[in-house]
Amino acid sequence: MEDSNLVRVNKYSKKIKELPIFKRINIDYPLLCRDKVAEKLAVVVCNLPVNVFLQIDSAYRTPKTQKILWKLRNKIMLGLVHNPNNGQSPHCTGVAVDVSLLDVNGKEINLSEPFIKYYEEPQIISNRITSKAQELRIILNKAMLSAGFAPNAREYWHFSYGDKGWGEYTKRAIIYPEIVIDSNQYYSFYLRIYYRVLKRLWKFTNKILKLQTNY
Repeated sequence: MEDSNLVRVNKYSKKIKELPIFKRINIDYPLLCRDKVAEKLAVVVCNLPVNVFLQIDSAYRTPKTQKILWKLRNKIMLGLVHNPNNGQSPHCTGVAVDVSLLDVNGKEINLSEPFIKYYEEPQIISNRITSKAQELRIILNKAMLSAGFAPNAREYWHFSYGDKGWGEYTKRAIIYPEIVIDSNQYYSFYLRIYYRVLKRLWKFTNKILKLQTNY
């Protein structure tokens, strides 16, 4: 089967940045995707303005991660995450990515400004966000589409290539089914423990200092 293995999202371009490990949904394995998707992400960064960089916030998820995330996110906003009980989950195929933008200094740009959370005003066009945020959402959307990705009308940050959503958007047959990650692609046991400690410290610091974060 084509692209039977998963690769790092930044395999083909070091200009692609990864969301810091302590902010990620799952810290047991790297941000992974199909090889073809990694190639297309490298095309995306070439289509962005020179002072704007691409960050991958989420990519492949195991079915277990998808179920956990769905239960957690439903407490915040219904429909924010695909229900794994309703068919194949895009992120479990290794072809869906959630993306954001960074400025020239590597700082994440708030594409929902003046709102704090990225999922507020999730549709691509909104008259409730700033003109700058709206402009950058459109720039991101055009760069992803020009590389062959399909958008999600309900989530400005979500794009995919080769899954059901992509097939419906392009009127083409689905290319990729769900995939199971290889055991050798997980971080080592000790590294996973270290990352868990980092994530807890980050959450604890945010709580004590009452910091507002995008996640």
